[in-house]
Amino acid sequence: MVFEVMVGNKAAAWAVKLCRVQVACAFPVTPQTTITEYISEFVANGELDCEFVNAEGELSTQVIVQAASRVGARAFVCTSGPGQLYMHHPMHGTASSRLPVVMATVHRGNKSMQPDNTDLWSQMWTGWIIWEVEHNQEVLDSIIMAYRVAEDKRVRLPIAVGYDGYVLSYTAEPVEIPDQEEVDEFLPPYEPIPNILPDKFDIMRAGRMFARGRDPQEPWRIHHEASLKSKEVIKEVNEEFGKRFGRKYGNGLVEEYRCEDAEAVIVALNTIASTARAAIDRLREEGKPVGLVKLKCFLPFPDEEFQRIGKNVQAIGVIDRDVCIGLGGMVFTAIRNSLYDLEERPKTLEFHAGLAGKEVRVRDIMRIGEKTLRAARGEKVEPLVEWV
Repeated sequence: MVFEVMVGNKAAAWAVKLCRVQVACAFPVTPQTTITEYISEFVANGELDCEFVNAEGELSTQVIVQAASRVGARAFVCTSGPGQLYMHHPMHGTASSRLPVVMATVHRGNKSMQPDNTDLWSQMWTGWIIWEVEHNQEVLDSIIMAYRVAEDKRVRLPIAVGYDGYVLSYTAEPVEIPDQEEVDEFLPPYEPIPNILPDKFDIMRAGRMFARGRDPQEPWRIHHEASLKSKEVIKEVNEEFGKRFGRKYGNGLVEEYRCEDAEAVIVALNTIASTARAAIDRLREEGKPVGLVKLKCFLPFPDEEFQRIGKNVQAIGVIDRDVCIGLGGMVFTAIRNSLYDLEERPKTLEFHAGLAGKEVRVRDIMRIGEKTLRAARGEKVEPLVEWV
């Protein structure tokens, strides 16, 4: 293995190369654009035996990789911002067809050119597994792990790997590139399910509003349960990756930092988690027992992990780099839902930060940690929802 200083988009392209992807498709959109350039360069130089398709738009890119996966190819797609929104419709088909496509989403928020989670998380109803990553090494590692999880016969679902545009996509960091032979041992060739096509046509249900016989809800239940069951596979793959390559990311769902004796914890993700680590260290130097929980797997949501964490702390401060207009932050909402049935629930505080690329500084997160700690110690704090 070797080290190279590279931007996040090159790390994504290197992962595609190491995974021996057979069909890659994209339409260039800032800040994803250079992924397409790096992959096309690998293909043109003969370093990657892959059909690279530069489609006329993002809707088509999703349809193309969907078709490629159906006929047995390992497929990859990448996008950002408005491109992510444009491909929404066929994303449902990819997930409903249980196709193990992997997508890199280079975050570009819905209301600006700068990063937040609103582009990818607008797709949360499509049935994709969604991971969020913190740094360029994790970009490369997560795409490799994503193929292993997605292609597992217990899962067979597409996975989106999200990382911050500009902050990672165009920022260079040292990245360890594993040997091709090691990746080949970790990730065997893709074995497609032979009975995906042709789809069975049932004349009794054709054109009917209500189906006869089979429960029309059944596909939704099966899909939902497959997503939930993938959590165990994700943990297994993360553990095996750690043993083989010397790196793992918590348990694959969440990663805890200085939580052992914490009275309160902050929940963060993506590059904000990096800033939060520095903030936690400073709070600890001041004798304030606050920890960090980095959320890696957004969907399926790791309810069990937050129930376990919730039993050990008195307050949780959740940093959402997103907002569902009229409802609130999606991580905060999911965590409160997870904690509801606990006999003794920790207090939960919501913080919106970093939307539209707004800078989140160490001192901002220190203030979030201090407020959450005051709540943990019984102090009444307001507001419970704060825009930082």
